[in-house]
Amino acid sequence: MFRRIKGQNQVVDLLQRAIEQQRIAQAYLFHGSDGVGKFMTALYFGMALNCYSSSEYRPCGVCSSCHKFLQFEHPDFIYLFPTVNLKLSPEGEIKDSDALKQYESYINNKIESPWQDFFFSGSTEIRKESISLLIKRLEYSIHEAQHRVVIIENADMMNTQTANAFLKTLEEPPQNTVIILTTEKLPQVLPTILSRCQPVYFKPLSQSVIQDILFDGFKIDTVVAKSAARISGGNLKTAIRVAHDTENSTRDKAFELMALAAKSKSLEHLNHVLNHKDNTDALLDMLAYLGVIANDLVNIHYAPDEVTNFDRTDFLKGISHASIPDRVPDYLLLLDDFSRKVDGNVNPSLIRINLFIATKNLLTP
Repeated sequence: MFRRIKGQNQVVDLLQRAIEQQRIAQAYLFHGSDGVGKFMTALYFGMALNCYSSSEYRPCGVCSSCHKFLQFEHPDFIYLFPTVNLKLSPEGEIKDSDALKQYESYINNKIESPWQDFFFSGSTEIRKESISLLIKRLEYSIHEAQHRVVIIENADMMNTQTANAFLKTLEEPPQNTVIILTTEKLPQVLPTILSRCQPVYFKPLSQSVIQDILFDGFKIDTVVAKSAARISGGNLKTAIRVAHDTENSTRDKAFELMALAAKSKSLEHLNHVLNHKDNTDALLDMLAYLGVIANDLVNIHYAPDEVTNFDRTDFLKGISHASIPDRVPDYLLLLDDFSRKVDGNVNPSLIRINLFIATKNLLTP
């Protein structure tokens, strides 16, 4: 199953060598941007350590141990992640019924569609009570595994008090226990945590790797897969979300805006802005699509084979002009600025209006 991890060959080789040489670290810190395979690799590593298969292809994914890991049911697999306040009892029972539903939904989402983000209804963190319960569980004997596996996701979301409570366990975990922490925000992990882990870096996925995953694993149309890979920033989760966009409507909206701007139909666009409210992800995706289209407007002149939206070649030729190559760099900088403003909670309608003006200026001969 390690072969399912794409674009992280250096990580897979490192972990497989550790297994073969029986030199397993007590604690690892998997770090890198979102959507590059950190959690899946951590899970498969835990499975490989406990797989019953006698072949060299471990984890096999079909033995009883692997099956329990994949269903998050293995008695020696412990998974912690940031949550709302679960109001845990001393025995680990979740007392808050709404929090329990959200907790179970998060786990179910992780099993069935781990590429989809899940959002709790309130603020989340890794709480001291969860770490205290983990420490208590680690005092018990291992049930059936060769190595007990602990995965702590988004370890940067431990506050100082929680992290300090965990230090001794992290430095000296029980025998045959492997602790794997993951983070997208390495600078926010406390140095005392960092110093006790073996760091493992996950690089952003290349466009070709993401395109292949979308095409082979999700049967995404070639044009859509190519566009989604281009705008994903190396994040597979973003690419999947974009590719699964209903009938690719975000891409269509980006081309619609380009068409309106090319014809200077400001009033029609304003009416659209006032009557339609896009969510943050949709607006960010459209900004990314516009960047891809802008690059296509340059490539249509100099490198036609590099055009991403090759099914829209006639449209691109119709709106491009001689000044486009000189204007695109400034336009791309504006798109980046608009993206930052979206993240900064600037009024989306105001961004859409300014975006239209910038696009019209780009396309006006």
